[in-house]
Amino acid sequence: MTLQQLRDFTAIVNQGGVRAAARALGVSQAGLTKSMTKLEASVQASLFVRTSRGVALTAFGERLLEHAAIILRECGRAEADLNQLRGDETGEVDIGVSPAPSIHLVPAVLPEFRRRYPRARLHVTHGLSHSLLPAVRSGQLDIAITPVPEPFDATGLHVIPLFPTEPSVVGRRDHPLAKSRSIKDLADCEWIITGVADSLGAPGSSIVDLFAEAGLGRPNVAVVCDSLFDTLSLIARTDLLAPLPQAVLTHSLMRDGLARIPIREQQKVYTICIVHRASPPLSPITAVLTAMLVSFAKIGRGIRGA
Repeated sequence: MTLQQLRDFTAIVNQGGVRAAARALGVSQAGLTKSMTKLEASVQASLFVRTSRGVALTAFGERLLEHAAIILRECGRAEADLNQLRGDETGEVDIGVSPAPSIHLVPAVLPEFRRRYPRARLHVTHGLSHSLLPAVRSGQLDIAITPVPEPFDATGLHVIPLFPTEPSVVGRRDHPLAKSRSIKDLADCEWIITGVADSLGAPGSSIVDLFAEAGLGRPNVAVVCDSLFDTLSLIARTDLLAPLPQAVLTHSLMRDGLARIPIREQQKVYTICIVHRASPPLSPITAVLTAMLVSFAKIGRGIRGA
């Protein structure tokens, strides 16, 4: 098995067939077919089956594709890492960001990072811990800036705590129950949850825990949404409520339309962390970005109310 065979294999999958892959790679169909014949011989399994729509992967092909993606991604990162050690400030950094740090921390740091490394390319993925943390483990993301659920298996990962964040119950400013003082006043409301409400230790489960502690059973979760923007838009236009980081209330685009409902019950405080794989080491420019995020978080500018 060679890297070129894996590149050829992924090209066929991505392009939907040998002919399209050969055209995209600028090689002959015969050469690409020969490469796949050798790859199948090396793994002692058929990787493709022909269908009326082209080719489909066998179970062996599906599994190899997962490994091929990781191998090729790591090879690309190794090459970029070595180039950066030689002084080349190009390269790519893939980061994942959850809602709380996306409000102030990340927007404050990224412009300075771009000024320092104008030739670097940033890929920013917005999401929640249940999707960001597996992406770090698999190598799809270099770092994630997100709450870490409890309990959490950090084997193979390096976790750097940054700052605490406490969810607030958020609704539109003119919500009929905007002045409620207890979660019991909100028992009949409909809720929008970011992420998976039943994920143990996840921020989205805080309202579930709050209802349970008050003896209210389960909240009426009407919407489950991974997008902070969509969540805020729905809250602003409906009577839906949501447990969200207090930082969203300080954002210039949201502070006039949303408000914290001042219930006396406290929700669980979560810690925003930077998470990356313990090995291999971060590339030089990713390490610099991580250090900048840690430094800014320590200073505390822009994360009040996070």
